[in-house]
Formats: sequence, structure tokens, C-alpha cells
Amino acid sequence: MSQSFKRPDSQLHVDLWEAQNHLCAFCGKTMLSNRFEAPHATVWARNRATIDHIQPKSKGGTDRRDNLQLVHARCNKIKGNRF
Repeated sequence: MSQSFKRPDSQLHVDLWEAQNHLCAFCGKTMLSNRFEAPHATVWARNRATIDHIQPKSKGGTDRRDNLQLVHARCNKIKGNRF
């Protein structure tokens, strides 16, 4: 069964950003808000804020606000579909 992926609502991204004080939910370090804060594209790619499902969709998680958090792209990749 395939899952449908949709682009996150920008207001949701802003709400999560503010609620977490710009900090990654995994490592606690500051996330970059836009690509112009990064000295190089690779730095942006690793440190940009991405939306993570606390309980992965592959394990029954939902797109509800209480199951979402912002994390660095690299932290999200390390986590994979674990929770």
C-alpha cells in the first residue's frame, strides 16, 4: 500500500518553528531558517528544518499536529522510521 505525501502547510512549519524555539527536537541545536544562513548548499541540505512524524506513518502515525516536530534533515535521516 502506498502512502500519499503532501507538501506541509507553511503555517504549520512556522508554528512548529516558534513552538520549538528554532531548536531541533532530536539534538537540541539551532536549525537554519533559510538557505541564505548557510555558507554552502551542503550545509543547508543537512541543517535545514524538516517535519518529522514522531510516530512514523509507516507504523501507524498520523499527520496530526501532535505527531509532528521539526528536526534537522540529517537528524531525520538518522532516525529513519523508528520512534
